[in-house]
Amino acid sequence: MSCLLKMRAMRDELSVNERKLADFILENTQLLRDYSSQQLADAVGVSQSSVVKFSQKMGYKGYPSLKLAVYETYAQETRPEGGEVSLLTNPGTALSALGQKKLEALENTVRINDIAELQRAVEAVRGARCIQIAACSGSVSVARFLALQLLELGYWTVFDQDLELQRKVAARIEERDVLCIICDFGREEPLAEVARTARARGAQVLSLTRYNHNAVSMHADINLFVVPSEDERVLQRLLFRSAQMHLVESLIAGLLLDS
Repeated sequence: MSCLLKMRAMRDELSVNERKLADFILENTQLLRDYSSQQLADAVGVSQSSVVKFSQKMGYKGYPSLKLAVYETYAQETRPEGGEVSLLTNPGTALSALGQKKLEALENTVRINDIAELQRAVEAVRGARCIQIAACSGSVSVARFLALQLLELGYWTVFDQDLELQRKVAARIEERDVLCIICDFGREEPLAEVARTARARGAQVLSLTRYNHNAVSMHADINLFVVPSEDERVLQRLLFRSAQMHLVESLIAGLLLDS
């Protein structure tokens, strides 16, 4: 997983000092190689211990490991690529704005997810007696698509956007069942309640949410994440749905390819 991508995705969850460090690193990535932890602390206006703690929060043993990861990511992202220019990314095409943003959203979503976690999701669904799907109002179209695909593949699947009905279904769920929750932020308490109910009855819970620490993902056994677009607010909802659909299609593809 790209450390720079992780910083962008976690930015809203960081403390003030951690956000200062993240912003400085993201804006001055190419300079970080020459900064010691003390120099970085002085440049940002925080203590050296804050730099160390920030590095550990990002998943590294200390600042040297973070610095190396940042530089490697920067070198990879700035490496020139040969070959023909795609129509989706060619700035001369009418669809370039949407194409570039969509490719960026899909690439970030692919990077943030562990392939082993996706495989766990595939195996959980394949071995399920019944798959219950629950979703927030904004993700109903994605949930409905997943339900139809699973039904076509012969899986016993239950989906209805009425949350009261979802609670009742979760109260009848069994150990061999899987609950799949698709939602935007993962903060929806009714969905978190459905997840708690299903887990209490021994079912596996699979969540597909925005990348952050949220109530739904905390109650899930398997987590898949979407990274929202940061820059393009106008297209963000469309891009978010595209990334959700990509994860759902990846799940279905896993069922088809491994069957």
